[in-house]
Amino acid sequence: MKAGPDHTLLQRHLPPELVVFDVDGTLHDTFRWWGPILRAGLQRFAVQQGLSLPMPSDPEAEAVVGMRDAGVWSPFLPEGLKHRWPELRATVLPMEVAEVSRGVDHLFAGVRPLLQHLRRVGVKTALASNCRKTYMGAVREGQGLGALTDWQFCLDSEGVSHKTDMLLLARQAAGATRVVMVGDREPDHEAARALGWPFVWRRNDRCRIDDAEFVWNGEPDELLGALGLPRLGGA
Repeated sequence: MKAGPDHTLLQRHLPPELVVFDVDGTLHDTFRWWGPILRAGLQRFAVQQGLSLPMPSDPEAEAVVGMRDAGVWSPFLPEGLKHRWPELRATVLPMEVAEVSRGVDHLFAGVRPLLQHLRRVGVKTALASNCRKTYMGAVREGQGLGALTDWQFCLDSEGVSHKTDMLLLARQAAGATRVVMVGDREPDHEAARALGWPFVWRRNDRCRIDDAEFVWNGEPDELLGALGLPRLGGA
């Protein structure tokens, strides 16, 4: 039988000295643009390669957000061609970078004031994303997440081979003992569990995580209250 949430685990880490956030689906509303961009990139790739590829629906496209490397790209290629996922990524990636860099705010409502508030009340923040450095750089600069957080880690960061490494590096950089991971997908949850950290699940329809210590619906004060921190305007 699967264990339920250990609420005492969260209590032992409050108030946190460090909060580590996943990016896509947690802070960044990738779903505003991902489906159309992916379909456009798939179509371009298909034309370049002389292929006929089915176009995914929005739910099918969104199902891969938060995964890594082949887990993101190979689902959209037929058997026998799945090994060519790096070529598909190389086709779509410039389109992603252009979208997040064109001056449109794609962060979820409330994310900017939330991150600014955490800084004001003395809580360090880090990003941990299963993306690579080109996309991370675009999100850091194009969406302003570099200026809003203290550290940003991705799969190309030095010393990183998986998300658990990112969390360890964030804790080391912050010198923190009370830490919380906030994410929306299974890899976020798995990384937090591997380190014995409390996990806050950003509720979504792409997966279900029943043993999160807290379920966050996206409202900043809801998360701040769960973390034992002053609410917006109350610091």
